[in-house]
Amino acid sequence: MSGVVLVVLLLSSCSVNKFLPDDGYLLDEVEMVSTDKKVPASSYKSQVLQRPNTRLLGLVRWPMHLYCLSGKADNYVNRTIRKLGEKPRIYNAAQTEQSTLNIRRNLVSKGYLKANVASETTTKGRKAKVTYTIDPGGLYTVRSIRWMGRDSELLDCVLADTANSLLARQMPFNSTVLDNERLRITDLLHNQGFYTFQKDNIYFTADTARGSTDVDLQVHVRTSFKRYTIDSVRYEMSDYPFMRQRLLESHSLIRPGQIYNAQRVKGTYRSFSRFGAVKYTNINFTETSDSTLSCLISVSPAKRMSVSLELDGTNTAGDLGVSTALSFTNRNLFHGSELLTLKLRGAYETITQLQDYSGDHYIEYGADMGLNFPKLILPFVTDRFQARSRASTQLDFGWNSQDRPEFTRRVLSAGWGFLWNSSRNLQHRFDLLGVNFVSVPVKDQYFIDNYLNQYNSRNSILKFNYEDLFIMRTGYSFYYNSMPTLVDRNSFFAYYSLRAGIETAGNLLYGLSHLTHAAQDSLGQYRVGGIAYAQYVKGDFSWTVNFNINQRNSIVTHLAAGVAFPYGNARMLPFEKRYYAGGANNVRGWSLRSLGPGSYVTRDGTIDYINQSGDMRLFGSIEYRPHLFWKIDGALFVDAGNIWTIYDYDDQPGGQFHPDAFWRQIAVAYGAGVRLDLSFIVVRFDAGMKAINPAYASGPQRYPIVNPNFKRDFAWHFAVGYPF
Repeated sequence: MSGVVLVVLLLSSCSVNKFLPDDGYLLDEVEMVSTDKKVPASSYKSQVLQRPNTRLLGLVRWPMHLYCLSGKADNYVNRTIRKLGEKPRIYNAAQTEQSTLNIRRNLVSKGYLKANVASETTTKGRKAKVTYTIDPGGLYTVRSIRWMGRDSELLDCVLADTANSLLARQMPFNSTVLDNERLRITDLLHNQGFYTFQKDNIYFTADTARGSTDVDLQVHVRTSFKRYTIDSVRYEMSDYPFMRQRLLESHSLIRPGQIYNAQRVKGTYRSFSRFGAVKYTNINFTETSDSTLSCLISVSPAKRMSVSLELDGTNTAGDLGVSTALSFTNRNLFHGSELLTLKLRGAYETITQLQDYSGDHYIEYGADMGLNFPKLILPFVTDRFQARSRASTQLDFGWNSQDRPEFTRRVLSAGWGFLWNSSRNLQHRFDLLGVNFVSVPVKDQYFIDNYLNQYNSRNSILKFNYEDLFIMRTGYSFYYNSMPTLVDRNSFFAYYSLRAGIETAGNLLYGLSHLTHAAQDSLGQYRVGGIAYAQYVKGDFSWTVNFNINQRNSIVTHLAAGVAFPYGNARMLPFEKRYYAGGANNVRGWSLRSLGPGSYVTRDGTIDYINQSGDMRLFGSIEYRPHLFWKIDGALFVDAGNIWTIYDYDDQPGGQFHPDAFWRQIAVAYGAGVRLDLSFIVVRFDAGMKAINPAYASGPQRYPIVNPNFKRDFAWHFAVGYPF
C-alpha cells in the first residue's frame, strides 16, 4: 500500500509548469450550462475542441503527470515517457471561440435557429476554466411539406415511397434529417435505374413567418434523368486468374439485362468481401449508350498463407502451466476461396496435490483442421441465394489427447455445418451433423480402486465419464450485434450483442435402436459398435451490453445462462458438454474449474477435475474499462455466478439446483486487470478476489470480502482476448 501512495505522490509532485509557455495556462476544467432543461448541455460536449487532461477514475490526471516526469531534452528516455503519458493541454483562446461557433451551428442544425452561445474564461494561478452557456431559444418545427419537380416519372418514383420518408409534420426543422432525406431519395432513385442522379439535384426551401416558429417546407427534385440497364458484365483478376470466374459470377448480384440497382452493387461488394482470397474489389460502370451500362468487376488477391502462434499461462490453485497453439491458414486452397485452417495445440501443467500417483503433471495435445467453402454445399440452392445470404459450408476435424496421472483420454471429432448472414447484424450457424468418439484407454489402478469403484455405479458421475462414449449431435445458434455502422467514440452510446443456441444428440440413434429392437446393456443403454451413445438437449444464452461513455471509458455488462438435460439413453451428460466455473472468463476470484457445482466442496479441499462440473450455469459480470496510457487499458470488475447439477448425484453433494435456494449458492468475486491492446490482439492479465464463497453456509469464510485471505481467496489469470 505504501508503494502505491509513493507512486501517487511522485506523480502528483511532477511540475506541469515547465511545459507551459510563459503566458499560458493549463486547461483545468470545462463546464457547460444550458438555460433550458429540455436541451441538456452535455449533448454538445463533442463540439468542444479542447478538453482537460484525462483523470483516472475521475480523480488524478496521472497520465499527464507521467508525461511531466520527462525532461525537456530530446532523448530516447524522455520521448518514451512522453509516449506513455499525456501531454498537458494548454488553454487556447482561438479553439474556445471556434468551439462556441461549433455549438451554435449544431443547435441551429437541430432547429434552434435563434440559438445563442457564450463562453467565459476564468484563471486561477496557472490554471484556466472555460464555461460555455447555451441559450437555445425556440425550436422551429415543420408545419407543411410540399413535393415539387419537373420530371413526372422521377417525381412519381419519389412520391410512391413517401411512406418511408424521414420528413413529417411537427418534426423539428433539423438539417441533419433533411440531408438524410436527400440521401434516402438518392438511394431510392439509384435502385430504380437512375444511375446519373446525384443528391445535389434535391434541395429544400423553407418559409417562416415573423414571430412564429412554424416552417413551411418545399422539397424540390430538379432536372430529368434516364433509367439505365446493364448491357454486359466482365470480370478481371489482377496478376493472374487466382480464382475461378464461375465462383465470382455465382456470388455477384449484377447480371446483364437488369435495371441498374445500387443496392445490388453494395450487395456484390459485401458478397465478395467474405472471400478470404480477395483483398480488394472494384466495380466500375461505363455508359455504352444513352441508356445502357457496361460493368467491370475487378478483384485482387489477398495474402494466401499465414502462420500464427498463441501462448497462454495458467495458475490452477498454485499449479502453474502453459498452453500454446500453432496455426496455419490457406485462404485459397482449391482456387475457390476455400479457407483451410490447421491448428496444433499443446498444454502442460504441474500437479502437486495428487499424492498417490506416479505422475506429477498434466499434458494435453491435439490437432484441428477446418475447411470452409464460401457457398452452401446443398442441392437446389440458387446463385441468387448464395450471393445474398453470404453463406458458407464448414467441415471440421479434430483429435485431442489428455494425459493425467489418473487416466488417459482420447477424443476424435468431426463436424459438418452451415453459416450464413440474414442481415449485417445477424449471423446464423446450423450444425447438420457432429460426431465425437471419446475413448479412455488407460486408467490408473489406484484411481479405479479408490474413486471409480467407490461409488454407486448408477449415480457415479466419475465412473460414467471414464467410459468410452459416442456422441452424434445437431444444433443451431445465432449471433446478433446491434452496434451501428457509424459511431462517435467521444460521445455516449450503447449497443448489445446476443448469442443463443440449442444442441441435441442421440435422438436419431435412439429412434433406430428402438425401432430395430436393439439389445440393451445392464444399465438399460443401447450401444453402437459396443459403445454407449449420449442423448441430451442443451441450450445456451449470453447477452452483453457495452456502454461507451467516451473514447477513454466504457462499462460492459454480461449475462450468460445455460442448461443441458440428459435423457433417454444417457444417465448424465458427457464431460465435454458439462459446464464449469472459475477461470479467466467468468467468476475470476476462482481458478479454472475450481468453483461449484452449488456448494460442493471436494473431500480433500483440492480441485476435482471431473466432479467440479455441472448441467446448468448462470453467470453475470460488470466491468469498467478505462484507457490508462499508450496501448494500456485497465479494468475493474465484479463477477457472480455458479454451476449446478439437475440430479442429486452421490459424489456431488450440495451440487443440485433448487429454485428456492440457488441464490444462496451464487459466488461473487471482484478484481482488477490490465490489458495490452495491440489492435490485432489483446493480451489480458486479471487478478480476482473472492467476495462471497458459497462453499460455506455461514461464518467468516463465507464472506471473504470482510475477512480476506490472500493465499486462500486470490486468483490471477493470463489470457488472450476480452472475457466477453
